[in-house]
Amino acid sequence: MSFDPSNPLIVQADRSVFLEAFNPRAEAAQTDIAPFAELISSPEHLHTYRVTPLSLWNAASAGLTADDIVGALARHAKFPLPDNVATDVRELVGRWGRLKLEQYDFALLLIVAPGDEALLTELGRHKEIRPLLGEVMSPTVVTVPAAHRGCSSSS
Repeated sequence: MSFDPSNPLIVQADRSVFLEAFNPRAEAAQTDIAPFAELISSPEHLHTYRVTPLSLWNAASAGLTADDIVGALARHAKFPLPDNVATDVRELVGRWGRLKLEQYDFALLLIVAPGDEALLTELGRHKEIRPLLGEVMSPTVVTVPAAHRGCSSSS
């Protein structure tokens, strides 16, 4: 995509997004990016959004795909998307759903899909997460005491 001065978005490499609020296409762009971009500030003429891992995971949980997100950004962008933005979006959206937390007796089970055991191993090696995990039940399942749900090791 080349420069399109009529489009209202400026997408930065750090995944910040600027919306020209006075642009005739601003409302359509705002509607399209709202499901995956967090509004940071909205002064009269230039609104600032940020596309974060959490905003992307929330969008993925609502059914949006990486292609939907990249497409919306590209469709409304004044300039071509920075090379890393599409890559970041695809990688971050691809992380959603890799871990599942399910109720089990008086604990929770942290489960990864078969073939993704390395992720569970990596979490078990993380110094802040390790104390929150319980018994390893299999290469794809570890318990999480219910008291640790939503905790951090510093609490």
